[in-house]
Amino acid sequence: MIWIVTDSAQETKDAKDKGLVVVKLPVLVNGEVPQEEITDEQFYLLLDSESVSLTTSQFSPAAFADLFEELLKNPEDEVVAVLLSSTLSGTYNSARLAAMEFDGRVHLVDSNNACLSQTALVQEALRLRDQEMNAAEIADALEQAKKEVKLFALVPTLKYLKKGGRISAARATIGELAGIKPIVTIDENGEVGVAAQTRGIKKAIRQIVSLVEEEGLDLNRPIVLGYSGLDDANVHALITELESALGTDLSHVEPCSLSQVLGVHVGPGAAGIGFFTKK
Repeated sequence: MIWIVTDSAQETKDAKDKGLVVVKLPVLVNGEVPQEEITDEQFYLLLDSESVSLTTSQFSPAAFADLFEELLKNPEDEVVAVLLSSTLSGTYNSARLAAMEFDGRVHLVDSNNACLSQTALVQEALRLRDQEMNAAEIADALEQAKKEVKLFALVPTLKYLKKGGRISAARATIGELAGIKPIVTIDENGEVGVAAQTRGIKKAIRQIVSLVEEEGLDLNRPIVLGYSGLDDANVHALITELESALGTDLSHVEPCSLSQVLGVHVGPGAAGIGFFTKK
């Protein structure tokens, strides 16, 4: 078995029966792990509360070591781990430290991505495994693939990314201007950046479509659409605009709700796309 391992900074769901394991990055409430699972409704209420601090944490080396030991019980088993950009989190480094104990049977890929573009890479890993590539071949292919994947997302405000230290105060300044809606991306260094800026949600959605057209959307590889918060209207508006501009049907792409790990950093109302370019 070739196990695909990833983390909850992306949207593919855990499916251990299919050889996919998603490690859950902790969301801390006032510095503590909640005793009970928080619903999305509760989560977004807490996110807007002045008296509550929501932060995220990384998966520890010891936790990764325990997971790898569990998955590698059989001598023929291997792991391909596709993880959140090491620029944004220490999760990849935790996995690297743990992998040293397993004699090359754990193949690590620093995705240089997060969110919907990381999800696209995970789906690509599953696709390559279905093509009967071995673990080393999958990891090598993903090293190239991560240079070909893009994320563009409308984020109503950059205050959450600024608060969590995922974007600089200078970059966040634009998000504080009245009516300005930034389009965020992940750059070649695996950092969050602003790809464009415009006024209003509708114009921001059209700007995403323009950026996708400029890059070229590869319809033969994974496409991931997603939104944050409890309202998916923005992502459906994005789908409509994409279908019209590209002359294609995206009904096979089911929009996903961003995980709470991502919700901490983008807040409600975000909508975006992760995809492979034709370049």
